[in-house]
Amino acid sequence: MSAFDVAVVGLGIVGANAVYATARAGARVLALDAGVPGGGTSGTSFAWLNSVRKEPENYHRLNVAGMQAHRDLARDLGDDSAHHWGGSLEWADAGEGERELRARVERLARWGYVAEWISRERAAAMEPGLSIPEHVREVAFFGAEGWLDAPRLIRILLEAATKRGAEVRARAAVRSFRTHGDRIEALVTDDGEIVADSVLVSVGPAAQAFLGQLRAVIPVGRVPGLLAVTSPPAARLDRVVHAPGIHLRPDAGGGLLLGTEEVDKLAVSAGASANLVELGGILVERAGRVFSGARGVKVVDARMGIRPMPGDGLTIAGRIPGYANAWVLATHSGMTLGALLGGLIADEIVRGTPSPMLAPFRPERFA
Repeated sequence: MSAFDVAVVGLGIVGANAVYATARAGARVLALDAGVPGGGTSGTSFAWLNSVRKEPENYHRLNVAGMQAHRDLARDLGDDSAHHWGGSLEWADAGEGERELRARVERLARWGYVAEWISRERAAAMEPGLSIPEHVREVAFFGAEGWLDAPRLIRILLEAATKRGAEVRARAAVRSFRTHGDRIEALVTDDGEIVADSVLVSVGPAAQAFLGQLRAVIPVGRVPGLLAVTSPPAARLDRVVHAPGIHLRPDAGGGLLLGTEEVDKLAVSAGASANLVELGGILVERAGRVFSGARGVKVVDARMGIRPMPGDGLTIAGRIPGYANAWVLATHSGMTLGALLGGLIADEIVRGTPSPMLAPFRPERFA
């Protein structure tokens, strides 16, 4: 008899949700992370809960279900302290940027998403510290969105799973697998072999390299991104804001969290010589243009994160091709989808009930 029903490898937001859901379903769960739970991608994510650019439509709807799953999860845990709702605001420069945003709002509203145009005056009333340019007469408001304190939620999930009998091991790297036929018979670690009836791999951007030893085709790329955390701002910010050249939101520590794809590119171009604090200063300067509270703040932390990106941009969720008792979860939308994917994969592994929602996102599409 195996010591564990399920071994979950990788304890970012997706893996932690899977640990909680499988333990809640009655499984004997072992949770493993090569470092500290939440210390990888999940600790360097903007953690915006949304479905504004998730296409095609079936992927959009999966992410909408993911947003609802977070609300359900908070109720189930009896703790919503990691979830911060209130919607998001966005405006764009005149020209192509504005045309794209208008088309997106129209498409999302047609799909039933909470997407609307509000006056600049209403937006300013919602966030008095914003400096919305005079030429912007309307701002897009996505009312169902929010942001996540991911490290906090990971701690809550693992503590709740532990109370249900799960065993959590940090700094426990899985070096290889012992296989026989179509089954993984054991996980090989520095401390010996671990036997579990089923294995779930959720190692984010390391997925392709990690599963290569199983000769499984799981194409997951690595996308670098820079985030800067600031000192507390002079004015309050309550929600996610996207403005030309910058996105910002409150940080759980009381400051602001800043990022933009343009500065990501500068960091990547600079490589190992990149001065992250200096690049964070660019983010602060840009944030100050659109939010008065950001003027005068200091960069207290600047961090590069590596985000997973499946080969076709869409989530990978399901049984690893060629293996009867092994599953994988890999997604660029882990913050939004973590609670949903954890629950759905737990049903599949523990109860043997695959979800039709995951049918378009199975790993075998890459075979």
